[in-house]
Amino acid sequence: MTSTVFEGFWPHGKRCAAIVSVIFDDGLDAIAQAPDLKARSKSFSVWQYGATRGVERLCNAFADAGVSTSWFVPGVVAEKHERLLRDVVSPHHEIESHGWDFERYDAMDAPTAVALLKRSRERLNTVASNEVSGFRLPAGNWPRRFDRLLVDAGYTWSASLNGDDVPYSHSSSLVEIPIHNELEDRPYFQFNFTPAFPKGQSRIPSYEAVLGNWIAEFDAYRKYGLCYVIQLRPEWTGTPGRIALVEALLAHIGSFDDVWLATAAEVARWHAGKGVFAPADHPINVYDAYVDEERAGER
Repeated sequence: MTSTVFEGFWPHGKRCAAIVSVIFDDGLDAIAQAPDLKARSKSFSVWQYGATRGVERLCNAFADAGVSTSWFVPGVVAEKHERLLRDVVSPHHEIESHGWDFERYDAMDAPTAVALLKRSRERLNTVASNEVSGFRLPAGNWPRRFDRLLVDAGYTWSASLNGDDVPYSHSSSLVEIPIHNELEDRPYFQFNFTPAFPKGQSRIPSYEAVLGNWIAEFDAYRKYGLCYVIQLRPEWTGTPGRIALVEALLAHIGSFDDVWLATAAEVARWHAGKGVFAPADHPINVYDAYVDEERAGER
């Protein structure tokens, strides 16, 4: 079996798509795992570094490369760092939802979930220069039929699931832009002694090796005509040394004239306009059919 090459799939005659995204949680992800962290100034300062220095460095790197990006931000972070985010937003950068307060939607009922999703979107819309339309799951598992709740809350796309290399549409019409762990910075660079992140230690590999991974993935995505989504966090790749990895990656992507370098919302709008839904054998539909079958057998 050979891998599918999506020739003629992308607009403007481009061979593949590439999205640069930023996840700005301001430490909420760490607090969710260690609630006492916020009171421990030394350890928590590792995550506060993102707002202090990392955001600015990323923005400068994006400006130098002439790249438009997608930022996923929780509602409470928009309240805390409104001035900082207003410096980020521009016609070149969009702000999208990362929930309200790093909550788990698989642990709440549907009305509560929709209320929080709406609250996040409404708050972010007061800061963003774009109309907030996208969502990235902050924590936990993707609840079954969660796409319908997102649509009810006013969202049109998500970048949360992993089961493909190109966008697809849920049965609700919500567009999904797949993401992958190897194209994040956190699995490589997140590190703290106490509490131990990651558990059991250790991390922080060779910078050259990480850049090599990201470039190797991009080259393969371009070869097969896929949708490459890099996910950066200001606390991890906004340091003086690691920002060079971002700059080198963007220079490599920008060296090809057949790459559609777009924001996530642009890709989602383009895919929605095609009116093509995921086929029955797509992983998202296979999973739903499996659950339906299992529940029918229990009755």
